[in-house]
This record gives sequence, structure tokens and C-alpha cells, in this order.
Amino acid sequence: MDIIKYNFDKIQEQAKTDGVKIELLISSSENLSLGYSQKKLEKFESSLTQVAGFRVILGGAQGYSYTENLSPEALLLCYREALENAKTLSSPEKNDHIPLVSPEPVSKSKDSKDKVTFIFSNLLHDENNSIEEKMEVARRLEQDCLDRDARIQSVPYANFSETLSRIRVLNSHGMDQEFSQNYFSGYSYPLAKEGASSKMNGDSFFVRRFKDLDVAAIAKSAVEKTVSLLGAVKLQTGNYAVLIDKDEFRSVIGMFTGYLSAKEVFEEKSLFAGKLGQKIASPLFELIDDPLNTFGASARPFDAEGSPSQKTVVFQDGILKNFFTNSEFAQKMNLPHTAHASRRPASQMDIAPSNLIVGLGSKSSAELLASKQKIVYITHFSGGLHSGFKESTGDFSMPAEGLLYENGKCLGPVDQFVVSGNILELLRDIEALGNEYSKSASSIMCPDVLVSSLSFAGA
Repeated sequence: MDIIKYNFDKIQEQAKTDGVKIELLISSSENLSLGYSQKKLEKFESSLTQVAGFRVILGGAQGYSYTENLSPEALLLCYREALENAKTLSSPEKNDHIPLVSPEPVSKSKDSKDKVTFIFSNLLHDENNSIEEKMEVARRLEQDCLDRDARIQSVPYANFSETLSRIRVLNSHGMDQEFSQNYFSGYSYPLAKEGASSKMNGDSFFVRRFKDLDVAAIAKSAVEKTVSLLGAVKLQTGNYAVLIDKDEFRSVIGMFTGYLSAKEVFEEKSLFAGKLGQKIASPLFELIDDPLNTFGASARPFDAEGSPSQKTVVFQDGILKNFFTNSEFAQKMNLPHTAHASRRPASQMDIAPSNLIVGLGSKSSAELLASKQKIVYITHFSGGLHSGFKESTGDFSMPAEGLLYENGKCLGPVDQFVVSGNILELLRDIEALGNEYSKSASSIMCPDVLVSSLSFAGA
């Protein structure tokens, strides 16, 4: 017997009596985390988590509550707490109808829904890899870096993780969707030293299959990124053409994703408000959100409300084509429903992207670096996005490191500089894009991006 469905149905009967609509989101995960330090196993953690969260809709008010206990008594108490929270927030002014998503019938023909089901059924694998094999990966994330270059002094941060996650959404309109996936992730960040210069950088990975792990390639990339920064000199203050590395341009995308939320537009927090259908970026810039791309770390067959996932064009030829919506804000703002509802059992309903993918250009990194007389190749934003970005204006000022090129020739590493600009101006000033993506999976996929000019504060 499906005990979760049985208990939900009983609570649903009570919800009908109370005159409310309900939604239950259940998230569970099993995680194994391994880490070596100084050639010894320093971290061996295994965890199992399970959380259920109710959303109660009373007119135009929403109440939330969550529990880690999925017994019938705990779930009923959780519902009652969410109901009381909704009653507290309810008022005559909040009389808008907040919708619940209804389940869509699954066609028996070979249509897109069948293809989606097939794609996501392949995200759950049982490869039966031994714990010894996984420990060997964790060990090599440190050891391979130490063996690759004598300048590597240590690997302060190295970790291997295996995760199995499950999501289930039920609501009082008959919704009952469930999705499971497993993946392997980790990172290696070595510390290199040469003379008085010491630097740390690294690389990370995310793969669906254990057999796709290439530890040697991860260590090679981590070491190369780190030692390339040794012996850096201060960059002279000025304006430079900039090539932003494909991994680091993810931070740039992260600056403006909030502007794409219809909720942020409605609340007048988005700099993209009023710009739908307008060209606000370079005509070379294209961006889609594709939750069906299983290479992406945020692949999903449905969103947090149970709405079927779909590909959404965000920018095309530099024109803003869509905002992200959930069912509430699609209705409230008369916008297409893009199925971007996002929440965890312990959080409130929000809107968020899945896999953001920037369109490729036609040039290699070498061609882009040779396209300007002088260019700064940013290989690492070192200050963190949130410390250097002002969402209300789009202005950013972030410490970074990189390499200085002149007429296509690398003059060496540069550091101790801060790169500044405005995100809207940066998007308009994109001159070219690289022709390949990073080999490391992420929820944001980008090529190298050439920007005509940014301001640098250095020596």
C-alpha cells in the first residue's frame, strides 16, 4: 500500500471540510561524502534525509509548514500548522484566486511526454560500484594533483559525493508526480607554491554515471588552473577588452537570473521589467532554459508544482523573449506558464530556472584571445558573486585573477585587480562567443565570452 498517498487522501478530506486547497511536497535524499587530506581518509559521512512540506491555499493567502516525521500524526499536525499560518495571513485584500496545478493526461502515442518519461527514466542507475571504488576516487582527487606537479604543496579541498534524491508532489486536484535521480559530484582545489608566490584554484565535476568519472582529467585541469596563476603581477588600472572563461561566465549569468522571475518583475525588483520583447543584449547573445537537458545538473521532468517541464527561450538575438513563471504569476500577470515553480519542503513557493544554456559562437578560445591587441582573460572571480553585485542597479565590482594577452600571446598571469561594470552594459557589449562548452556539468552552461571593454582597478 502507498502509505503516503493514503495519509494524504485522509488529510485532503479534512482540507475539503476546512474549505482549503493543499499541496504536499516530499523531498528525500541519500548521500555519501568522502574526503582525503594529507593522504589520509579524513571524511566519511553517510546521511539520509526526508522532509515533507504542506502548502495550504486559503483564498489569496498561502500557509506553509514542514516536518521530518512522515507519520500520519505528524503529517496531520503539519497540515494544521500550515492552515493556521494561512488563516493568519488571510485578509479581505487578499482575495485573488491562487491556482493549483491539475495533472495532465499522459498520451499513449509517441509524443513529447513519452519522450520526457523515457529521458528521465535513464537518470536512475544501479551500477553497483563498491565502496572501495568510491574511496579510490576520493583518494585520487588529492593524490593525482600532488603527483602531477612538484609545485603543488597540498590539496586543502577535495571531496567525492554520491547522491540519490527523490521528489514527490501531491495536491488536492489529483496531482501525484514522483521523480528520482542519482549522480556523482565533487571537486579538487590544490594549493601551489613557487618562490614567494602561492595560489589555489581547482575544478569540479558532476556526472550521472560512475563510469563517466575521469579523475585524471579533473586533477589535470585543477593543477593547470592553479599553476597558471603563479608568478602573477599586478594589472595596471584601465579599461581592457575581456574574455571571460566559460566556467566563470556562470557567475555573470547568476547576476541577472533573478531579473527573469515574473515574481521579481511583479514586485518591481527586476531591471528587466517593461523590457519584454525588447533588444537589451548583444544580438549574438542567446539563452534558453532547458530542464530536459540531462547533462545539466538541474534536469527535472516537472517543477515544484508538478507542472511538466518544457524548454523556454529567454533571449534570442539579444531580445528578451520570456519571463519565468509558476502557475500563480502566469495567471496574475497574464504570461505564458513556463513551469518554473521552485520550493523545498521547508521553504515558500518561488520561481527559479533549471538548466540555463548560453548559445555557442563560432570561434575558439585562441581566436578570441587573438582578436584584440590587448585583452584580459578572466579565469577566476575570487570575491564571490553576492559580495560584489548590487541587484537594484546591476552594478558589479568583483576581485578576479587571470592572464594578460597581447596580440594573441600570453604575457603571464595578473592579479590584485577588481573588475567593474554594469550587467546590462556587459550584455550589450558582448562581441563574440566561444564554440565549446565546459566539460564539467553544471546548471549553467556557457562558452567563453568576449566583452569589448570593462573597467579594471589594479596597480
